[in-house]
Amino acid sequence: MFEIVKVYSPEIGYIEVPEKPMRIISLSSSATETVFYLGAGDRLVGVDAWSYRPREALNIKRVGTYTTVNTELIKELNPDLIITATGVQRPLIQKLREITQAIYPIPVPISIYEIFNNILLIGGLLGEYEKAQKLTHELMKKLMNMIDKYSLPKKYRVYIEIDLGGPTIPGFFSHITSALALFNLENIFLDAKQSYLYGFKIGDYPVVDLDEVIRRDPEIIIYEAKIKKQSKEEILEIFRRRNWENITAVREDKIVILPVDTLAHYGPSFLDNLEYVLKELREVI
Repeated sequence: MFEIVKVYSPEIGYIEVPEKPMRIISLSSSATETVFYLGAGDRLVGVDAWSYRPREALNIKRVGTYTTVNTELIKELNPDLIITATGVQRPLIQKLREITQAIYPIPVPISIYEIFNNILLIGGLLGEYEKAQKLTHELMKKLMNMIDKYSLPKKYRVYIEIDLGGPTIPGFFSHITSALALFNLENIFLDAKQSYLYGFKIGDYPVVDLDEVIRRDPEIIIYEAKIKKQSKEEILEIFRRRNWENITAVREDKIVILPVDTLAHYGPSFLDNLEYVLKELREVI
């Protein structure tokens, strides 16, 4: 048995976990991927429905979705650590605390640098200190090499949309906005003081007027589809329904279409996904 230690979470205060937790449940796909990258995938006893990176994660028992869980199953699995995200998972955290106090919410990153911070956080929770530092250093080095290789010679105004059942648009406090800025790609909603804007009704968030995209006239559009592969014609039809035909990016055909969960995902593989996006951009600029 490992010694029980206290760990501080800014979200919920002190929690008690084993020095090296051996029965982990992850309710965040990014956290699940991080656990595997740290060589501790065999310690996962349950994950959420969206945890499919790496492929081995598909073999782990599903305990719920991103916002709902099977509490009886979680009790049966008897975890010594549950990893969640913050944001929309906050109500879920309160429900889980009726089962166990050993819950650590990992912050949703507001910049690319917080992806590295989260790796260190998870590594610390797992007792994989050196592996977390090594992985973080490797990813930081990779990012520096990518900046040297892919930075654009001039600044481009970019509109980014993720289809999560409706238009979901990164604002200033987003790892996506932060990452693209390193390569001279400026989000047209850089001045939005929130993580995401929504072009549809979700909770108490205000619905953004998509005509604002016309007014801001992006030179490039990055569109992340809600399925693995969506045709360009389907995307252009969406834009036509919004009367976007005269936006510079549409008129000059500077549109990059991405598969689901390319930029939205913020696990260690984010840099690989980002590199894919930058290669695709080279083809349209």
